Amino acid sequence: MPACVEKMKVKGTSFGKKSKFEVGDLVFWTENRLKKSGVVESLLLKEMGGREVVFATVFEFSQSKKHDVLCLNLKKIHKSDVNEVEN
Repeated sequence: MPACVEKMKVKGTSFGKKSKFEVGDLVFWTENRLKKSGVVESLLLKEMGGREVVFATVFEFSQSKKHDVLCLNLKKIHKSDVNEVEN
């Protein structure tokens, strides 16, 4: 019996939105249940699984270290959030 194969409908060519973030944005994300924060240094597209995926190079404040983070995992830090985010 042939297997039924359905294709996923994709509206764009990349996974994630590059326009959502700009260089210099303050962002936070979680990694292994730890909240990390930093500043977006650059945005890049990496090919994974046959698709372009949007990543941001983020300079993390607490460890003074650069990380490539999937943009879908990032959230912008707004003025009202500054007191809530801790490293």
